[in-house]
Amino acid sequence: MVGTERVRKKYDRWSRFYDAFDLGGVNDQKRLAVDILELSPNSRVLDVGTGTGAIIPYLASKLGAGGRVTGIDFSGPMIERANARIRKKGIAKHAEAVVGDMTGLSYPDACFDAALATFAFTSFPEPEKAMMEVARVLKPGARLSILDTGNPQGRASLRYRYLKAVMWRAGFTDISLDVPGLARKAGFKIIKLHRFSGSFAYLCMCEKS
Repeated sequence: MVGTERVRKKYDRWSRFYDAFDLGGVNDQKRLAVDILELSPNSRVLDVGTGTGAIIPYLASKLGAGGRVTGIDFSGPMIERANARIRKKGIAKHAEAVVGDMTGLSYPDACFDAALATFAFTSFPEPEKAMMEVARVLKPGARLSILDTGNPQGRASLRYRYLKAVMWRAGFTDISLDVPGLARKAGFKIIKLHRFSGSFAYLCMCEKS
């Protein structure tokens, strides 16, 4: 396991260039990950590992006056850029981005109505603890939408092995991590698991028991 501080420093350095390499930015896959949450207007939503907050405006667009998006990331420079984006979009009344450790969130139990994690858990130094924390702060019956990159079914291709090496070197991202398995261990029920054709990405919809 790579230490948290070492991973944090790498993402601090990446923050200036992150949007240019953010797996297509806010693409159709990420919008779908939000859409399947079927958010109600007054939802309080957690964006897990928000990075520069690219998805926050789209999340906020799904909410009414009583809804709010909270983006969490352990990188201060990433959060600075996320808040700059929020201010630029004029959505500060409905969104915020804060520095936080996903293994020890400063929120009470069962305070969020839904959560989103786009390419997040595979980059966390302690993904098991992070998943348990997400489960803790979600209300019973709340949904967690996970978009991530994982091991393809069957024999791993040369392209997959190359991507795995590149992602680990770029940001200590372990794309072989079984994130849906972590969700099950944390008490989530998997209600949808979809692998995108021609891609190593998958979408996993979970529900807190």
